Amino acid sequence: MSASGNQKHGAEQACPEPGSEPAKGQTLEDHGEKRASEPQPACEKVEQSPREKGEPQSVRKADHSSSGKGEQPVCEKGVQKAVCDSDKSVNEDGGQSVSEQKKDPESEQKTSEEGQIDWRLKCDKTWKLSEDSIPTPEILDWKDIYHKRPFGRNFLKSSNPEGLSTNEPPPPGPVDVPAPREPLEAYGDFSGWNVSTDRIPVDMSKIPPGVVVCYLPNYSWCIKEQVIDLVSEGLWEELLDSFQPEICILDWYEDSKLHEFVYELHVKLLGADKSTVIQEFSLTPEDSRSGDSTGWKNVSHVFKAYGPGVRFVHFLHKSKDLFVVGFHRTRLTNTSVFVKLRE
Repeated sequence: MSASGNQKHGAEQACPEPGSEPAKGQTLEDHGEKRASEPQPACEKVEQSPREKGEPQSVRKADHSSSGKGEQPVCEKGVQKAVCDSDKSVNEDGGQSVSEQKKDPESEQKTSEEGQIDWRLKCDKTWKLSEDSIPTPEILDWKDIYHKRPFGRNFLKSSNPEGLSTNEPPPPGPVDVPAPREPLEAYGDFSGWNVSTDRIPVDMSKIPPGVVVCYLPNYSWCIKEQVIDLVSEGLWEELLDSFQPEICILDWYEDSKLHEFVYELHVKLLGADKSTVIQEFSLTPEDSRSGDSTGWKNVSHVFKAYGPGVRFVHFLHKSKDLFVVGFHRTRLTNTSVFVKLRE
């Protein structure tokens, strides 16, 4: 066997311990097989380095000299360790970690600028609170109040569940096929509303004795209500108690011609216990059943000078539906409850 052949064969064997010699009478090949059968240290098989493929000696010397400056041997469990050591060396040299590199400079600048804003003063200038002698206690979270924009904003959730516009007539129901009675959720997004149905007993008092009636009108009220927490919406107690801003109610109902009374509105201003009624308003308009539908009808009310203690608004409206052969509804849209400062 040639010397170059021995070199190649030795490179493929397991890592022998330094200074290991074959026993007397034992060939180099037998010694290598015995060493391979014994438990060996965990060594990762690595590809032959470029210097074993004929790199110049000068390169090998440079590599050998750099190995004494903290590089780990190949046999270390080192892929993960090497990465960690590499990260550590980058940080020690003044570099940034990956998490630090992800920080947005614009976001940091915006946060820094917001921290320097006098939010109480900003709210005062935006809504001219000082001009109206409205109390502005320093202990309040004025940044939160500013971002909630409590004046002129509709506090109701899903104020237009069916996506209907008062600028257009209500869409007609089916003509040839009677409409079935379906759950209200089938018509739109009513999240935020507490919905219930109140069936009205059939009035048979006006039917003469002996008269056979094929179909009797079955009326029912569709009731939707919400409770609004005024303080959670961005108003503050001192404002509500001393200045008492206007609390505005606005609603639209369909002129469905199903009955003389197809709509009711009931609104209550409640105290902190949610049960004490400080002021209330109710409306039951009467409409004519003759003629064609006029589209939408508007109702509104403004609470003023309601006194101290108001913390909640209980809003409830009712629309009348009719089931006779098919199902017919009175629809509502663009319902609003908002607060505005007195001019």
